[in-house]
Amino acid sequence: MLVAKIFGYLILSQMVKILPYEKEFVFYPFRGLRPTYEANIEVCVYEDSFTVEFQTPSYVVVRKSLTRDSFDPNSEACFYLLVKNRSNSAEGYLFAVNANNIQLDGLVHSYDNIVTSWDEVWSSKVEVKDSLWNVGITIPFKVFRENFDSLYFYFTWTVFTPSGIEIVSSYPIPEGYSRFDLRFADFSFPALKKRFDRLFSFTPYLAVIRENSITTKIGAELKLVKGDMTLQSTINPERYSIEGDIDQFNLKRRRSIKLEEKRPFFTEGLDLWKMPFEAFYSRSIGDFIGGVKLGLNKNTFRFQGLILYEDSVISRYSPSRILTASIASYRPSKAFENRLFFITKGDTVGAGVNANFFLPYGFKVKTQFTRAQGNDFYLEVKRFSKTGFWISSGAERLDANFNLPTAYISYFENTISYWIFSGITKTFERKYFTEASLSFGYTYSNFLDGAPFERFGNVYATVYPISSVELTFGVEPMKTFYNGVYYNNINYVISTAFGVSKPSTFYFEYIWGENYGNNLRFLNLCGNFSISGKLYCEGGAGFVEEGPSEDQRVYLMGSYSPMERVYLRFFSQRSTLSDRTDLNLMFQYEFFAGSNVFVVINRTVRSEQVSTPVMLKVAYELRF
Repeated sequence: MLVAKIFGYLILSQMVKILPYEKEFVFYPFRGLRPTYEANIEVCVYEDSFTVEFQTPSYVVVRKSLTRDSFDPNSEACFYLLVKNRSNSAEGYLFAVNANNIQLDGLVHSYDNIVTSWDEVWSSKVEVKDSLWNVGITIPFKVFRENFDSLYFYFTWTVFTPSGIEIVSSYPIPEGYSRFDLRFADFSFPALKKRFDRLFSFTPYLAVIRENSITTKIGAELKLVKGDMTLQSTINPERYSIEGDIDQFNLKRRRSIKLEEKRPFFTEGLDLWKMPFEAFYSRSIGDFIGGVKLGLNKNTFRFQGLILYEDSVISRYSPSRILTASIASYRPSKAFENRLFFITKGDTVGAGVNANFFLPYGFKVKTQFTRAQGNDFYLEVKRFSKTGFWISSGAERLDANFNLPTAYISYFENTISYWIFSGITKTFERKYFTEASLSFGYTYSNFLDGAPFERFGNVYATVYPISSVELTFGVEPMKTFYNGVYYNNINYVISTAFGVSKPSTFYFEYIWGENYGNNLRFLNLCGNFSISGKLYCEGGAGFVEEGPSEDQRVYLMGSYSPMERVYLRFFSQRSTLSDRTDLNLMFQYEFFAGSNVFVVINRTVRSEQVSTPVMLKVAYELRF
């Protein structure tokens, strides 16, 4: 049995030898500051698996998320491991665990694009004692899709110090790069040459739904993975066990919320469609009867293509129920990536190209051209510097006759816009006044005939008088054209966020000014807390007064995990303006990875109309 043990110690910024190999290994703070706490990592490689043991102190071990694949690496204690099998590989794997022993795993493409819909069976354990936490991870080699002649590791984790959040990594992160980047996985040692071909999975489900009447629904998910290729199919998918669109009220900003995709058929490979102009926004697709998707992932080339049949026609663009979408990405080097995409629905055809340039001195350039009867053109240049200064400038033009049923269009058609945004952040190593930032921006928009459409500016200043308190003041002047009239709007913003206690935070925001000829007042108060890693709750209340209309909003959401693989998620909200009350309860028992029992209750009361669908679903994943 081959056993290799590697120890790494974080003692400020000192270098330590790795045993039994003669090479140096050092941990680096993410922002270039001096690390605060000591950490210890031990890696052991066996014939059929490898293990990672991690230990670090923390001023407080912040526990938050109780849902798999969903925790935030910048707001709670968590440990991440990235693995690849070749030093120059752009493809790899990510494994992570937070202080609640909630797992996150995913495939990594093009160095830093993470797809968390990939779920495998591996084990982890977490032990928290006072301000010290230990993580143990065991990864069987059979979860990987290819041979492993060598293992290349990269570690990063989040801890909390008296001065605030500290992010630490095993590689000095260059300016402008993500902390989750396979380029930094240079900690290596030999592994056994053993092939584990990956396989076929079949997940049938049975759901009983009671709404107006009792109905039974049967469907299945199929997936075949062979090396770099993935073939996925879904038949009669249901939507009740997907976490509902529950964040209807955005109490932290008086703006609409863009809902994220959570349906398994769409999530893998969806990162390819994350472009400045979202030509394929899968949330625009409602219920569908079935679909097939093919994916190919090479070091420099990726492809995703799908075809599906919608359950009903709700699009104003095309009466067809058949939709196809395909995209190919080519990244020959770290400095350049090119994407080509093609979308059809009936007689509607959309196509385009997206190019990204990663240039020296922290410059990034994004450009995209999309055609679907009309055209959309997008250009953006960004730069981030080590001094904390950043700047972003760009332009976008959207024709009036642009028609693409899957596009997410967040601004007005028949306009051309130019913008510039900039800011600077300074961090100080002291007890008081630990950080300060200033940002400003200006957007200039015209109709395509040259008539003015909108002028929008903003200035924000933020200070941290102490590490756990944030104070922000902002001004947003705007002149805009609406319903044949030009309005001069101006909003003033005051907000604060601070830690009420070590595991809890509190947020307050007040906006006032003039909006489209009406006086505006917007007030909200939000907070969250966590108890023993079992319960997480978040709630808030808000008040909006705009001209003659008023709205009072309240919400409460959270999750509870009384034992491993058992979850309860809840959400409730109330709006007086819409006279609507929502309640969402979801019970989930994951009796095996990929196999679940769901009980879902959704209750909506709108005026005198009441809807209470209830669903029981059992899904079992078979792997061959």
